[in-house]
Parts: sequence; structure tokens; C-alpha cells
Amino acid sequence: ATARLSMGMPRGVDLNLDRFNLSGVSQEGAWAGTLEAPAGSEKIALDAGAFWRALEDEGDAAALREEDRSLFASVFNPSLSDRRQDGSRFVPPATGLSHVHRLKMLTQEEGKARQLRKAHFCSVDFVPDAAGPLFPSSWTSSIGIASSAPAPLVQRPDLEAEDGMLRDILASTSPSFERTTEDGTSFLIFKFGSLEVRAMKDPSGDLEIGAVLSVSDAGARAALVLDGDELIVKVAECVERAPTGSARYFLAVETAAGASAAVELLASGVSWTECSAGRRAQAKILRAQDCKVIVGELRATLPGARKASSSSQKQFVQATFLRLAGALA
Repeated sequence: ATARLSMGMPRGVDLNLDRFNLSGVSQEGAWAGTLEAPAGSEKIALDAGAFWRALEDEGDAAALREEDRSLFASVFNPSLSDRRQDGSRFVPPATGLSHVHRLKMLTQEEGKARQLRKAHFCSVDFVPDAAGPLFPSSWTSSIGIASSAPAPLVQRPDLEAEDGMLRDILASTSPSFERTTEDGTSFLIFKFGSLEVRAMKDPSGDLEIGAVLSVSDAGARAALVLDGDELIVKVAECVERAPTGSARYFLAVETAAGASAAVELLASGVSWTECSAGRRAQAKILRAQDCKVIVGELRATLPGARKASSSSQKQFVQATFLRLAGALA
């Protein structure tokens, strides 16, 4: 409840009732001393059933403030606590200010630990057979088995932008890796050839796609840094099939110095990567044209970070091609 009662050391009680005044309220909705409660709280019966209903947001709206309800819902997470099994013998927790403060600090630390877990799981450093100290020790085998080193992985933000397509694929695919932590969160890895999708599922069943990675020698494309003074002499509008099966559009540009770059729209912004002859050979060239545009001038007109769907990629490529062909007119 929102009542806050100090749980400090026992103290003696002054039994001199001559000075005991029930009408002496310090302010409306609060009692003097270390007990605080909203007006009307003295009429609320805080038995076990009322407490659990309040956590589920089904009880009296005045029984728990939203801040306290969220805190106790975290503390009594069904995946971590079996106190609901106590039935009518359950006693609602103490709500002293110092006790609640300690609970808040602990839950905040647990929240940070969960974020660190997710970040590590979604990174290229996570190894399923050696999850590390952030995860339960049972995830790491105590018996060392000699095996070849796993192929290096790289992040694929260009594919992470295709959230809807990825969810459709995952819905009909079984994960190659599935482990659950003590708080009920499941960590899943789905594999499609050289592609790897990592996702988290909370106890309610909501799926969060955390990262898309690929084997570096199969999908990595080195970032290409072009000097701002370089001259682009040719541009081609291209489309290729992404590993998810959808169409992915990009521009292939060539400079007077002989460099070849792929320019495409990602969730993180516009990407400039090396455009290999193999990628161009596999892609379909929709149209191409000679041009004379300085790299720096083109960069100055390109958008920043934004949601990059297949349709927005296509619109970006088409609009940029026309501007290059028209010398940014």
C-alpha cells in the first residue's frame, strides 16, 4: 500500500492516554510521524488477495500508487518469486521509506543488468557456448570441447530496418538457440544460411528483434571513405535480393580516381561501402548515366538517420539518381 511505516528499531510506547489525541492530524491525507497515506487509505483492507489484485491492476485504484505498483510487480515477478503460493498466509511487504528505497535501488541494478545482457547478446562478441558472467552459469558448459573457431560476424543494420519482413520469417522458423534467464526472458537465435537473427522474448510473449548479423566473408562490406573533393563520373540505380527475400535498392557510383562505392539508405543514415564487382554482377542495373558531381556536394544533400524500409530505400535511390543525373539541379 502507499502507507509507509518505519521498520526501524523497536521503541518504547508512551501509555499516558491523557496526552493521546486522535483528532490531531498534521495535514489532510497524512498521519504524523513516519506513516504516510493518501486520504481514504485507512478504509482499504490490505490482505493478501487485495495486494495481489492491486499488482495486477484489478484492485481498488487507491490501494497502490502506480509507482509502488510497478515496484512491487518487479519485486514479485512470478518468474522470480513464489510468494503467491503462500495464499492467505502471505503478508504484504513492509513499506517503510528506507525499505522501499532499498528495493528501488536493487530493482534499478537488476534493470541495468538486464540491459547489459541484451547488449552483449546482440553484439558480435556473444558466443552461445560461452555466454559469459552476465548470463546463468548453466549456459556455459563446464566441459571444454575442442572445436574450430566460429566464423567472425558483422552487424547488418541494413537488414534490421526490415522489421516486418523479419518477423514474418521468424514466425515460421524454429530457433537454433533458445535459453531462458531467471526473470523469464528468452534469448533466441535464428539462422538462415550466413544470416543470424538474435531476438528476446519477455514472459508475456512479446518478441524484440535485437540484431541481425552475417558471416563476415559472406555479407560484410567494408566502409569506404571517399575524399570530399573526388569527382563522381558515373551512377547506376541497382536492385538486389536481400537475404530476407525482399528487394534492396542501392546506387553504384564510380569516381574519376577509379573507386566504386555503393550508396544506400540504412536506419543509421546513408551508408557508403565498397561496391565489389561481385555485388554489381549479382544486382540488376535498372538504369545508369554519366555525371559530374563532387562527392562533398552529394553528401551535403543526403538525409540523416531515419526508418529505412524497402519502399523508402527505393524512393531514396530513385530521387538521388535523378539529382545526380541532373547534376544536383
